[in-house]
Order: sequence, then C-alpha cells, then structure tokens
Amino acid sequence: MECKNCQSTLNGQQKFCSECGGKVIHYRLTLKHITSEFSAQFLNYDNKFLKTFFHLFTKPELVIQGYINGVRKKYINVIQYLAISLTLLGLQLFILNKFYPDFFNAVFTDLDSYLRVYPEEQRPQMEKFMTNYYTFINEYQSLIYVIGIPITALVTRLAFLKEKLFNFTEHIVLNTYITAQYVVFSFFTYLIFAIFNLNLNVLVTLSLLLYIFYYGFVFYKTHKLSVAAIILRFMLSIAIICAIFFIIAIIAAVVAIVYVKFFK
Repeated sequence: MECKNCQSTLNGQQKFCSECGGKVIHYRLTLKHITSEFSAQFLNYDNKFLKTFFHLFTKPELVIQGYINGVRKKYINVIQYLAISLTLLGLQLFILNKFYPDFFNAVFTDLDSYLRVYPEEQRPQMEKFMTNYYTFINEYQSLIYVIGIPITALVTRLAFLKEKLFNFTEHIVLNTYITAQYVVFSFFTYLIFAIFNLNLNVLVTLSLLLYIFYYGFVFYKTHKLSVAAIILRFMLSIAIICAIFFIIAIIAAVVAIVYVKFFK
C-alpha cells in the first residue's frame, strides 16, 4: 500500500503517512464523509479557521509572528487565509447583488447631496464619474485588496523602519493577514446590514474607523509600542501615502503632457 500524496510505503494500520503527514484514506468518498470533513475544517470550535479568525482579533501577534517564525500547523497560513477571504468576498457580492440589489442604492442616494457642491453644469460629468467609480470598486474589490497589500506593506515598512522588527516581506505577511481579517469580518457585517436593511453609508463609515483602529491594534501588539508611538507612526503612514500619491500624480501629469504634445 502506498501513500497517495508522496508514494511512500504504508502498512495497513497507519492513519497518517510517516513521511508527509498526509491522512490515509481507506474508504470511498460519500456525501457523509465530505460533510464531516467540511464540519471538521470550518464548523468545529477547535478548527484552524475559527482559531485564526478569533486570535487575529485577540492575539494577532501570535498568529502573525508565529507564521513569520515558522509556526505552520496551529493557524491557517497567510496565503490560504487571503484565498478564503477573497472567496467570501465573491460570495458576499453575489448574495448582495442577487438578493439585495437595493442595498448599494444608499451610495447613489447620498450622491445627490454630494453633487450639490458643484456648479450645475458640472454635475452630470461628476455624477457619471462617481457612478463609474463606485461600479469599478464594486466589480474589482478583490483585485484592489490584492494590489493594496504591497503598497500598505511599503508604507508600514517605512513608517516602522526605526524598529527594524520586520523586513519588507514580513510586512507583506502582516498586511495580508490584516487585509484578509478585515474582508472576512466585512463578509458578516455587510450581510447583517443587508438583511436588516440598515444604512450602507453608516456601515462604510464604521468599517473605516474599525479598520484604522484594528491596524493600530495589530501594530501595538506586534511592536510593543506605546499608544502615542502608534499614533505618531499612523500620522507618518498618512504622510507617506500622500507623498506616494503626489509622486504618482506628477508622473501621470508628465506622461499626459508628453502624450498630448508628441503623440496626439
């Protein structure tokens, strides 16, 4: 008898392979077995998903620094957790668009009051721009989250450069866990707000505040800094983000000028 994963020789009594650790399956798959495995992986209190989810709120330093230091069995690894979060994000958007299509209308309702600050002749263009913007954000949320991870990792690496606790790759791990945790948490909160027909703009505001607080909390737990130091690093992070966008804006303006002058 051979292990299906690594082809090592097994005896008939083994439940796990001594070489790769894979579970030895002695039975044919049935719906009962699949249901049991799903329950063990995701519904059991002691499973890695729930443990990772709750500990990222209560003990984020154990999950994040544990992974960086080589812990792999206790919690879901960073790539798997990000994949789970993006899967839940896709499911969330499907449910909201399919069963609660009016949930996002609050954004466009408040858009009218926002447009009043512009001259009347500019409002149609701004309305079109904002509508396209919200549509883009809604359709490409997963891509935006993934692209944002290395950017935020660069920002936090520069903001916490003095501490020298994590390198850039480790900051990517830290920011990936934070992003994935926020997405998983948002999966439940958005569905609750949709089911009970609560205001989306209130949720967006609360989510932003909680996101900022959670970011600070994670760095407070991992870096062991004072609250004042975390606030200063947060202000520095905002300054770095503004500098990055300023540089991008200058580059975009230069490219636009060159294009208009020489290619149009």
